[in-house]
Amino acid sequence: MKKSLVGAMLFVAVGIGPLLSHDFWLIPNAFHVARNADIVVLGRTSSTFPTTLSAVTPDRIASARLIGANSSEDILKLDVEGNSLRLAHRPQLTGQALVTARVHPRSIPESPESFRRYLTLEGAPEALERYEREGLLPTDSIVRRYAKYAKTLIEIGGRGPRAFDRVADHPLEFVPLTDPAAVRAGGAVRFRLTLFGEPLPGARGHASVADSMDAETAHDDATFEAGTNGEFTVAITSGGIWNVRALYILPAPAGSAADWDVHWATFVWRTEG
Repeated sequence: MKKSLVGAMLFVAVGIGPLLSHDFWLIPNAFHVARNADIVVLGRTSSTFPTTLSAVTPDRIASARLIGANSSEDILKLDVEGNSLRLAHRPQLTGQALVTARVHPRSIPESPESFRRYLTLEGAPEALERYEREGLLPTDSIVRRYAKYAKTLIEIGGRGPRAFDRVADHPLEFVPLTDPAAVRAGGAVRFRLTLFGEPLPGARGHASVADSMDAETAHDDATFEAGTNGEFTVAITSGGIWNVRALYILPAPAGSAADWDVHWATFVWRTEG
């Protein structure tokens, strides 16, 4: 196994076609729940928001948490419902809260040709061309390792303390800088994308909206590119269930038994029309 010595980071957009790897979203059955009521959140896996093709099994979840403004709780009730992971929990906290999940990494051995196809399908043909020109791509088998991180925003009871900007300490993470639940159609939501807790400049990804969690596809798909501080703005064109999504590819740390690490992140919220 020959490790590729790549000095530059690689950003790619998500959601380009049916042959791609799949995003992992958390979508609540209800974005507002009564105090002392159970919350149910579905983990959906697909290349088309908000559909699901297969369920992440509970054993693959490294952590699932409910994060409020001043406290957090572990979500322990995980099972499979159809083609979705199902998270259920009766919260003790009230107010706005994040539901978060982190999927254990998996490793995939592949050939140089397969890795080249992967870069192309994930929307990085320019990087592929540059690395080939500079002789930095691997010439024998490699190991690509990937992990996924998801967040969604809910309200428990009446309006309470805000938690939209709490962090889950995911390696790749969307952190809202404005409260997505407070923004209506015609407004905008500001985000920061971070890598290992630091702003990720130049990061690229997608945002889109679905009319309901049962929709077959999203609409108003838009791309974003973060500024030097990792920040970007999503224009809210309509009410519905919104998502932002991105992935980030970088050489894996030395001694990690992988050559490349791929981090996927999503954030889901509801905007009223």
